[in-house]
Amino acid sequence: MIREPRSEFVGRRRELDALADALERTRLITLTGVGGVGKTRLAVRLANAHARRTSTNVYFVGLDAVSDPRRVVAAIAQSLPFGDLSAREPIDFIVDVLSDETALLVLDNCEHVIDAAASVVDELLDALPQVRIVATSRRRLDVDGEQVFPVPSLETEAADGEPAEAVELLLARARAADAGFALAPTEYAAAAQLCLALDGLPLAIELAAGRLRTLSVPDLARRLSQRFTLLRSGSRTPVSRQRTLRAVVDWSYELCTPPERALWAALSVFAGPFDLPAAAAVAGADEAATVEILEQLIDQSLIEADRDSGRFHLLETIRGYGRDRAEEAGEQHDLVRRHLEYYRGLARLARTHWYGPAQRRILAGQRADRAELDAALRTAAATDTDIALELFADLRYHWAVGGFLSEGRRWTRRLLRLPGASATHRTPALLVAAWICVLQGALDEARGHLDEARALLPSLPAAEQERCEVELRRWSGTRALFAGEGDLAREELSRSIRLARSLGHPEEALLAQFQLTVALVQGELPDTVGPARDAHRVAIEIGERWIRSLSLWAIGLALYAAGDLDDAERHARDALALEEGIDDPVGDCLVLELLGWIDAARSPTERTAVLLGAARSWWRRIDSGIAVHGPQMLAQHDRCVAVVRQRLGEEAFQRLSAVGERLSPAEAAAFAGAPGRPAAGLSARESEVAAGVHEGLSNREIAERLVLSVRTVDTHVQRILAKLGFTSRAQIAAWYRSTLVSVP
Repeated sequence: MIREPRSEFVGRRRELDALADALERTRLITLTGVGGVGKTRLAVRLANAHARRTSTNVYFVGLDAVSDPRRVVAAIAQSLPFGDLSAREPIDFIVDVLSDETALLVLDNCEHVIDAAASVVDELLDALPQVRIVATSRRRLDVDGEQVFPVPSLETEAADGEPAEAVELLLARARAADAGFALAPTEYAAAAQLCLALDGLPLAIELAAGRLRTLSVPDLARRLSQRFTLLRSGSRTPVSRQRTLRAVVDWSYELCTPPERALWAALSVFAGPFDLPAAAAVAGADEAATVEILEQLIDQSLIEADRDSGRFHLLETIRGYGRDRAEEAGEQHDLVRRHLEYYRGLARLARTHWYGPAQRRILAGQRADRAELDAALRTAAATDTDIALELFADLRYHWAVGGFLSEGRRWTRRLLRLPGASATHRTPALLVAAWICVLQGALDEARGHLDEARALLPSLPAAEQERCEVELRRWSGTRALFAGEGDLAREELSRSIRLARSLGHPEEALLAQFQLTVALVQGELPDTVGPARDAHRVAIEIGERWIRSLSLWAIGLALYAAGDLDDAERHARDALALEEGIDDPVGDCLVLELLGWIDAARSPTERTAVLLGAARSWWRRIDSGIAVHGPQMLAQHDRCVAVVRQRLGEEAFQRLSAVGERLSPAEAAAFAGAPGRPAAGLSARESEVAAGVHEGLSNREIAERLVLSVRTVDTHVQRILAKLGFTSRAQIAAWYRSTLVSVP
C-alpha cells in the first residue's frame, strides 16, 4: 500500500467510483488538471482502493524531484524493491521485477518530463501486460490506450442536504488546526461563497483554512474578494483556476511575516523531504527559532509535516513560488551554498562515526536524504571538484552498504572525469570507487582505480598517506579474493590489518579481518575463524552491527566447511538478524546462499530449491551474483545446485526456485526455519486456508470459498503465521508449495 497523508480525505466519491470502473477496462489512466486540484491525493486513494480490492501490488513513483528526463526510468526502478541496487539497465530491471506481478504503478507529476514519461509508459505497457499505470500530469501523455480523466475541482454546491465537498474540506482542515472550530448557522453561506470564489481548488481551500484560526469565515471571504474581482475572467477554465491558485499563494505570502517569508524561500531549496536541523542550517538560524516559524507555516498549510518521521515537505507549487522569491531577492546562491555545506558536514560525520552504534541511524538518515545528497553532489560538481570528490568519498557507506551501488558508480564515472582535482581529494575517491566496482564484479575497472591511487600515495601528507594505504591494501586484497588470487588476497588483507592496528585504528581492520577468514577457508588453511572472531569481538565492544553480521556469516562459512552444520546455521541466522536496519543487500544474499548450502548438505529438499531461488532472485536484482565473490564460491554454489537438481528433478527444481524468487531475504530465511511438513500442527481448516493463500486468493475470496466470515479467515491466517514463524502471506505460499503440494 502507498502511504497516505493522515489528514482526512474529503469527497471525491463520484470520481473514485468512475476511476475504479475505468481501471477494470483500461491499463493507463492519466489524471489531468491544474496544480492544486488534488491529482496526487486522488491517485493514491484510487491505487490503495484498487490494491485492497484486487490484492494488487502498488508502487508510487514521485517525479517532482526528477529534473533530468533521462532519469525517469531510473526513478521508476528505484521505487521497486531493491531497485536502487542494480547496475542493470533500469528498464530491464523493471520488466524483470514486475514480469511475475499484477501491479499498479502511480507516476506522479509527469508534466515537466512529459516526453520521457510517455516513452517509458508506452514501453512498460507493451512489455508487462498485467501491469496498470495511473499517471498524474497537467498534460495528457498521448500514449496509445490512454484514458484521460480531467480532475474537477471539488463540488461547491450543496446536494441532498449535505454540505458541498469544498465546504467539507474547509471545515475538516479548520477543525484539524482547532478542534473547537465550528461554523455558526449564519456562516454557512459565507463558507460556500468563499469556496466558490476559490473555484473549489483543494490547495487554495487548505491555504485559506490555515487563516481561520485568526479570521472568521466572513472576514476571510471579504479580504479575498477584491483580489478575485481583479483576476476573474468570468470563466472556469484551467487558466482561470490557475490564476485563482496563484492569487491565493500570493495572498498567503503577503500575509506572512518577514521571518515566515524568509523561511519559506529558504526551504524551497530542498528537493524532497527535510528535517528540522537541515531547515535551520539552510535558513541560517538556530533550531529553536526555526521551529517556531516552521509551525506557523504548517498551520497555514504552506508546509506539510510528517509527525512519524519528523520530516517536512513543500508541495511543488509552494516550493516553486518560494524559489522564485529567493531568486528575485538574490538569495538563491547563498541558500544553495548553505544546503551543500550542511549535507557535506552530515556526510563527513557519517564517515567518521560509522564504526559504532549509530550505523542504522546513519543509513536511515542518508536513505531519507537521498534527494538532497544528490542535489548537493550536483551543486559541488558544478562548482568545486575537490568538494565534489570529498562528498562522494564521505558517502562511501551510503553507496556500498546502504544499497546504492549503481548510483555510486554513476557518480564515480562523472566525478573522476572532472578536471582540477588535488591528489588529497582524488585518492580517497578512487579507493571508494574501487570498492564499489569490486562489489559489482568490475574487477578490471577496480584495478585501474587502485593503480592510480597507488601512484598518488607518495604525494599525500604522511598521515593521509598511511590512512589511504590501509584502504588500498584492503581493497586490493578484496579484489584479489574475488579474482581467485588467494595468496595475494591473504597477503594484502593481512598487511591492511597490521597497518590499521599500528596506526591505532583497530576499527579500520575489521572489514579485512572477516574477509581474511573467507580467504583462509578457501585456501583450506588452519585457524580459519580466528580473524572473523576477533572482528566480531571488537564490533561488539564498540556497539557496531554491520561487521558483526558479516563476521558471523564468515564464521558460519568456516563452520560449514568444517562440517559443523548446526552451528553454521545458527551463525548465519544470527547474521541475518543483525542486518535489520542495516539492510546490506550483498550481505543478505551471501547469508541466503549459505543457508541453502547448509540445507543441501543435510539432505537436499524442496526447501533448498526455494532458498536457492530466493538467492538467485536477489542477486539478479542487484546485478550481482555469487560468481562476483570468487571462483571458489561459485564452485560451491554450482555443486549445491547440481545436488538439489539431481534429488528433485529439473521440473520440480525450477518450479520451487520460482517460488523462492518471490520471497525477500528475511522471508526466505524465516521460511528456511519453518516446519517442513503439514504435521507441523496446522489444522485441517488451516490447511485449507493456506491452500487459498497459495493460490493468491484474498481473505474475502477464501471466506467465500469455505463459507466462512472474513474475520474467521483473518484469524486463521494469523494463527498460520504464528505456528510457522512467518510474517507474510508470500512465506505461507512458498511453504505450502514446497511441502503440502509435494505430498503424494
